[in-house]
Amino acid sequence: MIKEGCGQDHGCDYLPWLTIRDVPSLGLSTRVAGWKTGRVHHFLSQGELDYFYFLDWSDMVLDIREQYPLPLEVTQEIAERLEIKHPVDPKTKEAVVITSDFLIDVQGNHHVELKARAIISENELSSKRKIEKLEIERTYWKEQGVNWGIVTENNIPESLVKNVKWIHSARDFSNSPGITPKILAQIEPILFNHITNSQIPLAHAALEVDAKLGLESGSSLWVVRHFIANRLWIVEMNELIDTGMPMVVFRSKHQFDEVGEHV
Repeated sequence: MIKEGCGQDHGCDYLPWLTIRDVPSLGLSTRVAGWKTGRVHHFLSQGELDYFYFLDWSDMVLDIREQYPLPLEVTQEIAERLEIKHPVDPKTKEAVVITSDFLIDVQGNHHVELKARAIISENELSSKRKIEKLEIERTYWKEQGVNWGIVTENNIPESLVKNVKWIHSARDFSNSPGITPKILAQIEPILFNHITNSQIPLAHAALEVDAKLGLESGSSLWVVRHFIANRLWIVEMNELIDTGMPMVVFRSKHQFDEVGEHV
């Protein structure tokens, strides 16, 4: 796997140590195309997926590497020193590589800071064996001088994550309902004025614009998602977007006659 480049490089060139093909039995495997990296990410749990949406939205996060491998010989030495049994393959009984769920590049004050995060559910904190494995991981990153921490579902902002999930696939035109940058510029003032002035539910306002402009049903709602994803329209992302309610939205400083340059 090392020869294949797994667990190496950055951005679009990074290959996770584990992919959804390696752990099909979990039943929660997901692949998502990342905004920041331009590559497909592999997530092995709902918690990992939710945290990814949180990271992909953040302006401070520069790179996201999931399933990052720790050097086997180092973690074995740490496990021996801590008198903790190192994880092994249940079939072969051979030691297996420990991975950190996320290794993140975060923009700090005049420098980029590396952070490692383990994603676990709150109820796993009561598992002695889980804590032992985490202690190996924590010790490794401490000795590397890297900020390490545990993230549970209680640390992930639920509304923000749901909103990012809703807009995520609409950031570029690959899944658009026939919308082009030129059409976007024509739709924007009509759609924005109708949403902000009509004070009717967002879904209804979008359908009325579809009918008015002769667009395929759902097109205007896709445009709303696209504008929010590209931060051309600003909404309160920490409040759940409800298409059954009116939307409060503001324009960013970007000029919409140049909208194609921003996507």
